[in-house]
Amino acid sequence: MRRKADTGQRERKGKALLMSHFSPLSTLPPDALLGLMTAYRADERSEKFDLGVGVYKDEHGETPILSAVRKAEAKLLAAQTTKVYEGPRGNTDFCAHIEKFVFGADHPALKENRVLSFTAPGGCGALFLGVGLMRRMGTRRVWVSKPTWPNHPNVVKSLGLEVKDYAYARDGAFYKLGALADLSTAEPGDGIILQGPCHNPTGIDPSTDDWRALGRLCREKRVIALLDVAYHGFASGLDKDMDGVRAFIEEAGEALVSYSCSKNFGLYRERTGCFLAIGKDAEGIAAATTHVADMGRATWSMPPAHGAGIVAAVLDDPDLRAEWEAELAAMRTRMISLRTALSDALVSHTGSNLLAALKTQNGMFSQLPISAEDTAKAREADGIYMPSSGRINIAGLHASDIPRLAETLARYLV
Repeated sequence: MRRKADTGQRERKGKALLMSHFSPLSTLPPDALLGLMTAYRADERSEKFDLGVGVYKDEHGETPILSAVRKAEAKLLAAQTTKVYEGPRGNTDFCAHIEKFVFGADHPALKENRVLSFTAPGGCGALFLGVGLMRRMGTRRVWVSKPTWPNHPNVVKSLGLEVKDYAYARDGAFYKLGALADLSTAEPGDGIILQGPCHNPTGIDPSTDDWRALGRLCREKRVIALLDVAYHGFASGLDKDMDGVRAFIEEAGEALVSYSCSKNFGLYRERTGCFLAIGKDAEGIAAATTHVADMGRATWSMPPAHGAGIVAAVLDDPDLRAEWEAELAAMRTRMISLRTALSDALVSHTGSNLLAALKTQNGMFSQLPISAEDTAKAREADGIYMPSSGRINIAGLHASDIPRLAETLARYLV
C-alpha cells in the first residue's frame, strides 16, 4: 500500500512539474474594434466603408504628419545632444504649456502652487495615474458615462476598483436630468470620469451650464473627478473647447485631468500625454505630487520624451504655433463639413429629424441609432464597417462617399 501511495504521489508531482506556469490563464476575447479593422482590410469588395477607425483621416484617407510637427521634430533633433532621462515629470516646458491649455494662462492656482503636471505615455498613461491616485485617496468605485470609451472601465477595473455608470445621452443630446439623478446616489469618496470636449462615442457635449451643475454636484457629494481631455481643439477652438472644463473646475474646486496630444497634434504613436491636478491648497498638491511620482516610477520609471519635446517645440515657437493652429482649424472645419453633409443626407433619406442632431455634436465621433444586429447585417450585405455600438468616425469619411453611404445606411435606421 505504501508503494502505491508513493507511486501516486510521484505521478501527481510529475504532472505538476510538466504543467506550464501559463496554464491557469484562459484566452481573453479579441478586441472587437481591432478585429473589425482586420476584417475591413481583408474585404475584397470594391465598395466598402470604414466607419470604425479611431484616428483622424484627411481627404486622401491618410493620417498625415502635421507640417508644424514635422518642422518642430527636425528642429528638436538638430538641437539634441543626449538621450538621457528628463526626470519624473518629463518635459517641464511641455507640462507648463498643457497647464495653460487646461486651466488658462492667468489662473491663480498656477502662481499659488496648487497645480501639478506630469508627462505621461499618452492619454491612457495619464488616465492610469488619475485612477491610481483616486485609489490612493480612498476611492473604491468610479462612475463612467453610459456609453463611454471602452478603455475607461478597463483602466478602472485593472486597478481593482468598481465601475458604476450614469446616464449620458438621450435623443441626440446630453441627458442632464438622467445624469444628475444617477449621480445623486454617489457616495463621498467616489470617483467619476468626465470627458472633455468631443465625447467618445457620442459626440455629445454638456453645455457650460451643465458643466457647472456637474461641478456643484461633485463638490456637494465630495466626488473626485477625472476630466479626460482627448480631443482639444476639435469642437470649436482651443479656448472655447475648455469653457466647460474650466466651469466645472470653478464649481468643484478640485479635479484631476488627463490630456492627450494624439489627435490634435497627430502624435498617435509617440504616446504623448499629460496628467494634471488642481487642488484647494499647495500642501495637498505637494503630497499628491509625491504619489504621482511614485506611481510613475513603479510603472514606466521615466516618461517618454520625444512627443512631449515636439509639442513643446511647436508651442515655444510663435510661427510654428500659428501654423499648428491653422492645421488644427482645418481638421476641425473638415469634420464639421462632413458631419453636416452626413446629417443632411441621412435626414433626407430617412425623413427622421432625430438624425439632424448629428450637426449639433462635436469632434470625430457620433453614435447612430442602429442595433448591434443591424451593424452586422450592414457589414455583411453592404460593406459598412462599424462597431456594434453604432459609433462612427466622422473623420474617417470621404465627402464623395456620403451620398451612397447615407442611402445605404438609411435602410437600417428607419
